[in-house]
Amino acid sequence: MSLHSTRRQYALRALGWLIAVMLTFVTRPWPVAAAPTLVLPTPPGEPWRIIQGYACGTHNGWDRYSLDVAQVNGPTYNAPIRAAAAGTLWHWEARSGTIILFHGDNFFTMYTHLSRPVTTERGYAFAVGDVLGYAGDRGSPGIPHLHFTAYTASANGWSGRQSVPLRFAEGYDLPEIGGCNQHGGTILTAMSLQDPQVTFSSVALPAGWYNVDHQIDFSVTWGGGGLSQAWDSEPPADGPMFPGAYDGYARLSDMGEGWYTLYVRAWGLDGRQTLARYGPVGYDVSPPVLHVTPSSSTLPANQSVILTWPAAIDPLSGVAGYRLYLGPDPDGESEWFEVEPRVAIPPLAPGTYVLRVKPIDNAGNVGAWQTVQTVVVTQHP
Repeated sequence: MSLHSTRRQYALRALGWLIAVMLTFVTRPWPVAAAPTLVLPTPPGEPWRIIQGYACGTHNGWDRYSLDVAQVNGPTYNAPIRAAAAGTLWHWEARSGTIILFHGDNFFTMYTHLSRPVTTERGYAFAVGDVLGYAGDRGSPGIPHLHFTAYTASANGWSGRQSVPLRFAEGYDLPEIGGCNQHGGTILTAMSLQDPQVTFSSVALPAGWYNVDHQIDFSVTWGGGGLSQAWDSEPPADGPMFPGAYDGYARLSDMGEGWYTLYVRAWGLDGRQTLARYGPVGYDVSPPVLHVTPSSSTLPANQSVILTWPAAIDPLSGVAGYRLYLGPDPDGESEWFEVEPRVAIPPLAPGTYVLRVKPIDNAGNVGAWQTVQTVVVTQHP
């Protein structure tokens, strides 16, 4: 063998060694400084069974430590699936219904066979427990279930993937125990993490009066156990009026005219309760009433004066003020507004004027225009 051939052989060996070292770094699972604490990705308070555990069937590659889970009481399909830890949406694959969340430090969680996602926006941030999609059978038709995996990977998120044995904050520790279908048949129940939260939405804002029958909508997060509602009293705590409901509504007209507070009691799937209230808010469709007998007065020209009239009556929302007209037209109207039943009249030219008034209440109801006084302005005192 020539010296040239020997050198070439050494160079090829060295190059091969260098490539092997580089591939080792590329494919090696990236070290995780601290894996996040995981919660079960299933709805809180519901029992789910592991129908396929570790190291069996399709769980025999990089995703050895995966779980297939389904509702104990069915049907699993369209059950909300939540983020096992806070993270951002890193990948969505429609064919298999797979969402992958990135949690930092090269740690990922994967949720597969979803019927539909909440969003497919890459980088969308989920808090722990946020619903990210709904269970289904995409990629595995026939048996709706959730395939869940937590894993580490290299910097690119794909190479060097390595699943990790699962441990959940609910107290479930699922280590490697050897054999096929490890932990199969185990029943897992997720915790709520927090009490139900009730969110209200309405055009009718608290402390306001309204003459339109607005709707008050409410929805519950961290709920699912049901809800109850009542006006001006707390709903009983012994059980929900609407089991399993996540949202509802009430209308201002439910109790007729008046000043009311809406109470909503929400249940989580684990029995936690929250009592929330909205209001008080007022409903008033009756116009204010003005009882007046028209009067007459005579004034000298170029003299200011204060004119008054009886206060209007509105037993619900109260009187907000009065539209006024002062002029020669017996049917005149204007946008002039005064809060009190009195007005300072500037000096007027000689002539005959009518003062007309229309009361308005705090809900926006208006009474009729009425002439309260005729004013005759003379040329001389």
